[in-house]
Amino acid sequence: MQVDIVGRIRNLQLPTTQPLIPIFECLVNSIEAIEDCGTNEGRIDVYFERDTRQATLETDEGPLSPIRDVKVVDNGAGFNDINVKAFFLSDSTRKANRGNKGIGRFTWLKVFNEASVESTYQQDGESWACRRFKFVLTTDGVEGDRVDEPPAQVRRTSVLLSGLRSEYEKHFPKSLETIAHKVIDHLLIFFVGGKCPLITLHDSDGRSLNLNHLFAEEAKERAQETRFNLKGHDFKVTVLRYQSSAAKSHTVSYCANLREVLEWKAAKAIPDLQGRLADEHGEQFVFRTYVSSPYLDAKVSSERTTFMFLSEADIDFPGEMTREELDSAVVRVLSEVAEPYTTQLRAEKRQTIESFIQQEAPQYRFQLQDRHRQRLERIPANLSKDQLDIELYKAQKDIEIEHRQRAADIMKMPLETALGEPEYAKLYSQYLDEENELGKAALAKYVVHRRTILEMLEAALKVQESGTYAREDLVHSLIYPMRADSEQVEFARQNLWVVDERLAYHTYLASDLPMARFKVVNASGGDEPDLAVFNTARAFSETKSPFQSVVIVEFKRPERNEYSIKDENPVEQVLRYVKKIKEGTAKDKDGKTINVGPIPFYAYILCSLTPRMRSIADNHDFVKTPDNEGYFKYHQALGCYIEIVSYDKVLTDAKKRNRAFFDRLQLPMN
Repeated sequence: MQVDIVGRIRNLQLPTTQPLIPIFECLVNSIEAIEDCGTNEGRIDVYFERDTRQATLETDEGPLSPIRDVKVVDNGAGFNDINVKAFFLSDSTRKANRGNKGIGRFTWLKVFNEASVESTYQQDGESWACRRFKFVLTTDGVEGDRVDEPPAQVRRTSVLLSGLRSEYEKHFPKSLETIAHKVIDHLLIFFVGGKCPLITLHDSDGRSLNLNHLFAEEAKERAQETRFNLKGHDFKVTVLRYQSSAAKSHTVSYCANLREVLEWKAAKAIPDLQGRLADEHGEQFVFRTYVSSPYLDAKVSSERTTFMFLSEADIDFPGEMTREELDSAVVRVLSEVAEPYTTQLRAEKRQTIESFIQQEAPQYRFQLQDRHRQRLERIPANLSKDQLDIELYKAQKDIEIEHRQRAADIMKMPLETALGEPEYAKLYSQYLDEENELGKAALAKYVVHRRTILEMLEAALKVQESGTYAREDLVHSLIYPMRADSEQVEFARQNLWVVDERLAYHTYLASDLPMARFKVVNASGGDEPDLAVFNTARAFSETKSPFQSVVIVEFKRPERNEYSIKDENPVEQVLRYVKKIKEGTAKDKDGKTINVGPIPFYAYILCSLTPRMRSIADNHDFVKTPDNEGYFKYHQALGCYIEIVSYDKVLTDAKKRNRAFFDRLQLPMN
């Protein structure tokens, strides 16, 4: 052989994830050899020998050992003098008219240790001979080439690929059914065209699979062919309704010389092809689309694993195209073929999206307008609610980005010339319409957020799956993040409105922080009020209070009924907080201290009104509210108004305050 085989194999690029390539190459060679001899009774048998010394893999078929050797046998023309000469010549152009690159046999030694060939053939239609040789990884690559008398005058060529290399073994399928489907996929064009010889796979345990019968059962209808021209090149698209239960995805395959080279999922471009479809008889199927063209034959790489498409879309070479251009043309064809099966699917998807938006996500309602219909069409069908919410959120962000770009375009137009231009008026009107839509969407999103917080709070107040009630820190975290202050927490992360809308507008807030860490007042001790809210600051002076008011909020565990220790008494607890803050000094903007003075204090104790909590309220002379859902008292000595409020009242009042918004957005609330 006129090439350094070792170097040739070393430089051959064949991913370890494609260990079946040598088998595919042998099968295509066998098909072509059968065509060459002109027989109508072509037959190919593939035998798999397993390595029983290795650990087995448990499958539906039982334990399976890994494949070790593969033998491909056919009744084609064989290794006659002309064919063997081409085999021994690297990168032979012997079968270039068929698109052969002359390197398929090199993949044998890339994946296996050696290949043994035995071929009985008829030379020039007269004498019979039997040729035997080994193809091995040495400098010239050939061992023991000899020609003898044949054991029988019958065409028979076998290629034994021995010793599957370890790096490819882990990706080599063990199931005969899996191998069968991959072979059918790779050679599907031969099967569809009805010119495929009889191909049978044989396992070492005696089991066999006839691929022609398997294909006939799973592909019950003929493929639909469509042709188109792109940049002067003719393409043929074969779309097959494939009913194999093993096929889960709709795929598009780019082929070269009747061989599959590149496969991609159709759902990437056609979201409605996300899952299996059903025909008029209820049979489920996927579309297998095969694209072939002389252009693809010429552009396939030497290893036949990819195509050399134009990489730069903005560079114009006559007759050349980018991968994106070809993808778009194929997608149009496939969309037309799939239309009868996706129409109902799109209608159901549209109904699901509308129902989800109307009932649970009104912030996306403006996307239901006709001008946004195409965006909704791109959303896959059969998504969960969480997945659908994510897709709608992505679509809204795209709309917002386009909106900002439109605003930038408006700003670029000179004002003195733009005011009288119809184009400017139209652009500006559209901008205002979308600005209003996005504003409504943002408001709706916030209202949905409020409903979600109330639903979470309601759930937290019930008995949990563990049989106990939630801890107070869970309720606390829903209202405001713990162990942080207002300088660290974004406005959007706080839900003080649940307790009182006015609490959101404060100067400073500390949540579950030691008093010594308060940034607006010097207070001693390690007490940690759940919430300490310092309201709007006044002008600092020696005679005026630095704050209008201070609010203390204390959360107690739902249904807690034990307050036996004095320090655990929530009334005494909040009064201690108030006293320590009053004994401290305020800080001005430069960090200097100022006497706090007579600041009004408000304290809220949020809890369940258990018998023990009602007893504490009575013992401290609290007054019961008319609705029996709380208690209140003014502590004269400390100038503090204290209110004990049940969680049920907090939740109910919050629902009432927000009900008008929920009703307006048609959001049901218990």
